[in-house]
Amino acid sequence: MDKSGSSAPPPAAPPKPASEKTSPFTNVSFGKSSRLAALEASGASGYVLVSSPTVGSFRRGRTLKGKKQPPSCKEGDVIKEGQVIGWLDQFGAELPVKSDVSGEVLKLLIDDGEPVGYGDPLIAVLPSFHGIQ
Repeated sequence: MDKSGSSAPPPAAPPKPASEKTSPFTNVSFGKSSRLAALEASGASGYVLVSSPTVGSFRRGRTLKGKKQPPSCKEGDVIKEGQVIGWLDQFGAELPVKSDVSGEVLKLLIDDGEPVGYGDPLIAVLPSFHGIQ
C-alpha cells in the first residue's frame, strides 16, 4: 500500500474534434440551410438574421380584398427597425413580421408561401453602422 498521495485523477473525456461544431440552425430545413451556406460562402460578414416570431406560412406581400399586394421588402432594400418585412399566414389571419434591425436586406431566406417555424431565419440584414462598436 503506497500512501504517498500521488494518485492520478481519472483521465478527462477526449476533446471534441473541430469538425463537430454545434450549429444554431439545427432545426432549419435543407433548403434554408443551403441558402445560409451560400450567404456565408459569398464572403458577406456582419449580417444579422431576422427570425420568425411564430409559426405559419411566410408571405412577402399582403392580400387585401382578394388582391395580392407587392412584396414588403426585397433584396437590396434598406429597411428600418420595426418595419414590416412580410406576413405570417395562420389559418387565414395575416400577422405582420417586423424587423428588429435597420439596414440593407442581403438575402431573402424563405420563399413566398413556405411554412416556417418559431425562430426560423427569414432574411439576412447588413445592419446600418455595423462596423461601429
